[in-house]
Amino acid sequence: MIIIGEKINATRKSIAKAIISKNSSSIKQQIEDQDISGAHYIDLNAGTGAGDEKRETEDMCWLIDLALETTEKNLSIDSPNPQIIQKAAEHLAGRRPFLINSVKNDKKTMDILLPIAAQHKALVIALAMDVDGIPEEAEKRYQVCRNTYKEAKKAGIEDKDILFDPLVMPISANHNHGRIALDTLHIIKTKLPETLTSMGVSNISYGLLKRSWINEAFLIAAITRGLDAVICDSTRPSIRKAIALGRMIAGKDKYCRHFTRGVRRGDFEKPQLENPCNKI
Repeated sequence: MIIIGEKINATRKSIAKAIISKNSSSIKQQIEDQDISGAHYIDLNAGTGAGDEKRETEDMCWLIDLALETTEKNLSIDSPNPQIIQKAAEHLAGRRPFLINSVKNDKKTMDILLPIAAQHKALVIALAMDVDGIPEEAEKRYQVCRNTYKEAKKAGIEDKDILFDPLVMPISANHNHGRIALDTLHIIKTKLPETLTSMGVSNISYGLLKRSWINEAFLIAAITRGLDAVICDSTRPSIRKAIALGRMIAGKDKYCRHFTRGVRRGDFEKPQLENPCNKI
């Protein structure tokens, strides 16, 4: 299971404030916390909402430099603007492996980002979304992913470097949204088995009580349907517990050793791991 730490995201007020004020110590602490708690990638999103592409690019490059100083983990460049990802990739190229978060199925975005992913052997998250938005049916979401897959292969990207995101929508808006995402995930893993899958699970619980309960239950269900990567708060012990439970139930934990060791060590109760690289 690939864990992508989600905390350095400017949609969070505290992070936006730290980016604007260039509070490097605050950002570094958040990076360190995710590193110690087992994240394999540190996601970086610098979109403070100012609407200034030049400023966001500068902020993203600042975050990249801070992350390189703070952790040896790989980085995830996160922006809905392909130009910002392009410039950030140029800034990071050759310094650390990275992941592109994300590309949707529209020609402009794919023409910019897929060649970058191929050139740098970067992983790329491909959304089940095109210019018409997010389809409601699982099979249609798969078709969007299939179309992106064809373009990715033309660009020279290997299957193992593509992570399809079936997109999780709130079940408070439509009680079928969880099932649709899980069904999409299953279709992708069945029809494109050499590719990977990724989700940000927290959107499933938007607007509901006890969100952490819902997120953890959904994460377990997604792992049993073939989820390979999750964008999450890796510092939450309950998330690590859900991952361990999901892998065990899915038959990915031989003799339940990982889960048993984790319980005995208290890995699912404390916010940090002593040696996380060996425990995921």
